[in-house]
Amino acid sequence: MKKKKIRSGKWEPFSSDASIMGRNYADVLPDECWRLIFSRLDHHQQLETLSTVCKRFLSISNQLRYSFKVLSDPAPYALSQIFKRFPCLNKIDASELNRGLDALIQQISQSGLNIESLNLSNQVKVPVFSVSKLLSLKTLICSRIGLLNDEDLIVIAGSLPWLEELDISYPEGIDSHHQLYFLGGLSKDLTSFSYSSTAVTDAGVEALSSKLKNLLKINLSGNHFISDRSLTALSSNCFLLREIMVRSCSFITQFGISYMIQHSHNLTSLSVDTIELCNSSLPSSFDFQRSSLCAIEFFYMGIPDDLFHSIVEAGIQLKKLTLSYCEKFTFSGIKVLLSTSGQSLEYIDLEGSKILTDESMKELSQLLSNVTTIKIRGCSSLTTSTFFMLAKNCPLLQELDMSSTNLGKEENFHAGDVGMNSTRIHSLKMSRNNFVNDDTLKRIGLVCRKLQLVEMSCCNGVTSRGIREFLNRFPRMRHFEVNQCGEIENVFDATKGEVVGLNLEVLRAKRSHINDEALSRIGKRCTRLVNLDLEGCMKVTTKGVKEVVVNCRELREMNLRGCSNVNIVDIYDWMVLSNRSFSLRKLVPPHCFLPKEYDKNKEPVPWNLQSLSIGSCHKIV
Repeated sequence: MKKKKIRSGKWEPFSSDASIMGRNYADVLPDECWRLIFSRLDHHQQLETLSTVCKRFLSISNQLRYSFKVLSDPAPYALSQIFKRFPCLNKIDASELNRGLDALIQQISQSGLNIESLNLSNQVKVPVFSVSKLLSLKTLICSRIGLLNDEDLIVIAGSLPWLEELDISYPEGIDSHHQLYFLGGLSKDLTSFSYSSTAVTDAGVEALSSKLKNLLKINLSGNHFISDRSLTALSSNCFLLREIMVRSCSFITQFGISYMIQHSHNLTSLSVDTIELCNSSLPSSFDFQRSSLCAIEFFYMGIPDDLFHSIVEAGIQLKKLTLSYCEKFTFSGIKVLLSTSGQSLEYIDLEGSKILTDESMKELSQLLSNVTTIKIRGCSSLTTSTFFMLAKNCPLLQELDMSSTNLGKEENFHAGDVGMNSTRIHSLKMSRNNFVNDDTLKRIGLVCRKLQLVEMSCCNGVTSRGIREFLNRFPRMRHFEVNQCGEIENVFDATKGEVVGLNLEVLRAKRSHINDEALSRIGKRCTRLVNLDLEGCMKVTTKGVKEVVVNCRELREMNLRGCSNVNIVDIYDWMVLSNRSFSLRKLVPPHCFLPKEYDKNKEPVPWNLQSLSIGSCHKIV
């Protein structure tokens, strides 16, 4: 007899034409519905699991992969297969590529992919003529390039005039001592000095700005041979510019920043550091009346209260405010600013502020009702009282960084006073707090019930039992750091009445006392682990590493740097010769390791090799 279904409150038989008995339920929904379902997953590695279910899921998941990170030195045929498998790739990160950059870009240009974002950071030089062939490119990241000069900028701007985002920060072509020697003898306007062949100068930025009319975001940080001329050129030529970062630029002054604020009417985000502000000319030079700024980042600067008053008078509603290790401003000054922008503010960073106390934070927290991220790292006068006060008065707070404070030091405030307002907090960083102990963790657990990321490195007051009970309170915890926490080898013991499995995806336990027994328990309880960092764990051996690799079937990255009792050659041979299929993709060995393939192919020895990139079928690529 056929199964029945309920219709109008009665049981009725299925009609034969509507029956789906014996069919694959995956075939019932169209591809569009499955795409919507799969797109809700928050990491592409979850798509990899779905891709093994059936060919249809494989095809759908392949179309939802938009970014790809190239590790080590991939073979050309491997890249070709990857680009064919993922036809919707639009973002490629080659920042960890050791060699073969020209070949990679050639493969990209021939693949037919519409690559919109390309990260070439940490390379010796940018192959600008190869990059110029990527006609769909909108974002180019070239941070920490060995040699970057004006000529490179001219070629990039001339061949890719439609670029919207450019990062040329912190070039490494000049030795720091050599650089300081030249900087010490230069005049402030740089007119008598030419360094355009080995560094980025004002001339290069001026040429760049004249071509990139669609530029929205640029990072010039760490370029020591640019001055206010560059900011003037960007303001005059790039009318759509919305974000600029000029940190560690020795010749940028407050007058260049002021010119940009007044003339870049679309500028919404500004990030600068170590600029000396002159009080006498501050009110006249910083005119925010026509400014669209909503995000300001100042680092290591003296910020007088007059600057805050100028922002308030202009009626600017800030969404992001960073005053990291800034001085001169007073509590009354910051209070006036937050009284105006507090309702719009979503992110505030007061790292290293010396004026903050528990009492002052009590007042400020009442002005931060819409803030989702608070960073007060390094504010040594703040205690547990501030933590609970923020949890109580900031109902939208999601991320809190109280590292290097006095969190754990008891004041007259109790967890019961908070109530349930703080349930939104999912990220808590509290490393380097000597007063944090098991009782602190217990009280935090009573307030923050949805924690997913916790960093508590160098908290020597906690015990294995305290950490274990803390972890078992949060079955949704995904990221956990306990670097240099000493005796934590029993953290992952599972005793009667405790949660058997943990959903951790990232576990960092550098320089801890984790041993093979602890790794065995990690493998059994943290089967969803993706990234495991065991740097400097001297009690870990080859046996423990093998066990965790076998049990954690989703493990992608493992750091074994400094694990002197691990034989990486044995692990490498075991993975190659084993009939098992491993998920591991990146393995950082205890010390420099040379795979056998380099000898066979008589290729140059990569002495700077820091990691092995392990692809499918255990092949080094």
